[in-house]
Amino acid sequence: MEERAVLANIASIITKDLLIDQPPVNIISGNYPLLTTADDDDEAEIFALLQQKRAVTVSRKRRVLEESLGRKSDLKVAKLEWNHAELNLLHRYTDAQFESYLHMRKLTFLVSAAGWYFLFSSPIITALQKVQQTLEETLSGIALSGYPTPPTQTIISLAMWKLATDEHFEEIARKFRLPWALCQQVVRGFWHCISDNYESFIKWPNSLAAQRSTLQGYQRLEQLRCFRELFGIITLKRLDVFLESEHAEVPVVLQLICNAERKIIDCYVELFVEYSFEDSPIGQTLALNPRTMPVGSYLIGNNVFPLKSYLMRPIDAECFRKDAVFNELLRPAFRVAERVLDTLARRFNTLYALEARDLNEVRLIVESICAMHNLCEEFEDNGLTHDGQSSFSWGGPVEGIRGSEKDSKGLQRRAELLDELVAIEPGE
Repeated sequence: MEERAVLANIASIITKDLLIDQPPVNIISGNYPLLTTADDDDEAEIFALLQQKRAVTVSRKRRVLEESLGRKSDLKVAKLEWNHAELNLLHRYTDAQFESYLHMRKLTFLVSAAGWYFLFSSPIITALQKVQQTLEETLSGIALSGYPTPPTQTIISLAMWKLATDEHFEEIARKFRLPWALCQQVVRGFWHCISDNYESFIKWPNSLAAQRSTLQGYQRLEQLRCFRELFGIITLKRLDVFLESEHAEVPVVLQLICNAERKIIDCYVELFVEYSFEDSPIGQTLALNPRTMPVGSYLIGNNVFPLKSYLMRPIDAECFRKDAVFNELLRPAFRVAERVLDTLARRFNTLYALEARDLNEVRLIVESICAMHNLCEEFEDNGLTHDGQSSFSWGGPVEGIRGSEKDSKGLQRRAELLDELVAIEPGE
């Protein structure tokens, strides 16, 4: 009798809990097998009540979790509004100030910032429109809580200011009164966007028409007209870059190939200690597929590059007068390459104080610089101030890198070119 009384008390306590935890429920209508056989079985009734209370608890926890996830989803979907003043360098500075800071004309900058305002048929403008369309998508994916996607004009202004000056992100953030982290993410998003559209800005001449145009371009340069199969000029520059991943300055090499219009058609960045022309993408491509260039055509490079059938370089040991004449004929090509490098440094001062997270980011920066350089050359931008200097001291010498002259096909091709270019009278 006492045991039944205890069980009855337990049942009444559980019933009260259920009445408190949920709205009134018709407990009798539940289907409980134990109650069907013995309606007066108190243990069966307690079991049924416990099962129902457990189901109610699980249901309540599931409902709370779903509501919490729903609130988080709403936060992700919510579009943040840009609450900073739009940065527009075109309005901020006069023409003279603008050219002094960004080393380009306002027209060129305006084309890069809003290419669809101009009815140019140039393929590079089409590429710019594509970049602008993808900029917002690129930057909207940045995992930076609390910052919305800025206006396109602000993106271009911040990115170009970073490339054109030697200022660090902290200085830029203070100057334009923007959060430091936001400046970093916006500029880096721009670099990634340019890199994703690399082939739209930095074009290797692949079509027959483009290759023919490239060859003809050098025929318009009087001092290089003698090289009828000249396809490109290759050069190398050493840079000391502060890498955050290494917590130190690390030497890297910048390899560029330019055409007669001083546009860059190929760029490559590698650690100084790991560099070799043969391992560069263009070096491997030319070795595996010589038809990457027209048959019989070649690049011209200085002594740091190896002699190949498709890459001519000076003769190290000038044994004959014709050797010295040949080397002298190559000098105008080297001056074209030096002019391209100097233009890069004068227009994009970030090269004087280059810093990056790692080597991959250095490549992104260099690709962005080369892309913007080609844009300026496309529109014959003369925004650079001329102070009388013909060459600028930046980067460092490429010491310890010297190309080989042992390639048999390269020796044969250079000998043929030597006989073609240098006419020596008998007996000399």
